[in-house]
Amino acid sequence: MKRALRLARRGVGRVSPNPLVGAVIVKDGIIVGEGYHVYERKDHAEVVALRAAGPLARGADLHLNLEPCSHFGRTPPCVESIIQAGIRRVSIATLDPNPLVSGQGIEALRKHGIEVHEGICREEALRLNEKFFHFIQTGRPFVLLKLAMTLDGRIATASGESRWITGEAARRIVHGWRYEYDALLVGVNTVLADDPSLDTRGSRQKPLTKVILDSGLRTPATARLFSTPGAVVIFHGSDALADRV
Repeated sequence: MKRALRLARRGVGRVSPNPLVGAVIVKDGIIVGEGYHVYERKDHAEVVALRAAGPLARGADLHLNLEPCSHFGRTPPCVESIIQAGIRRVSIATLDPNPLVSGQGIEALRKHGIEVHEGICREEALRLNEKFFHFIQTGRPFVLLKLAMTLDGRIATASGESRWITGEAARRIVHGWRYEYDALLVGVNTVLADDPSLDTRGSRQKPLTKVILDSGLRTPATARLFSTPGAVVIFHGSDALADRV
């Protein structure tokens, strides 16, 4: 299961709004196939792993960090592929919170005589997909607040000339966060003071959406954020100048 979780994480920044899923097929103590969900609308991890295993999947064990889907969505139901491949036993870290799936994937497998175990590495699996679980269960986006300040409790140096008040290590962490999320929100004062590009390092399947809180529509058309990939959404007040809308 640890291997499945590591594989699943390779899909970060590529599969949203889908969950991160990894799959490992083991037969006689040897991994005969594995895979992960690489891109949204592409094959799920189970299908990738089964294809890699080929005929060796018959009578083997399948390890998944998330319950396999049992409904038609962007792709066919994975439980059908598992059943047809002749998998003997399935280990699942967590149930899928999606009401279209939750418990139904396990039920379908058991109806076809497949042994199912649930709850292995559950806490780690929940943390891995906490954004997906939060959205499915609440209908609200998962929000991460990033705040940096100087030792005196301010968010910039007294002169206002500071470009960065965090170190290189912290900046690497923040760029890693950007890769994991779908949108980045800042206030207009950040745009005016820093002229940030609000981009990400590394390749994403979908560009980061940039959201600006700008009640008076003061964001200049020459701002660097317009020159990097991704949509720009600006929220303004009702009293914003008409010629700026």
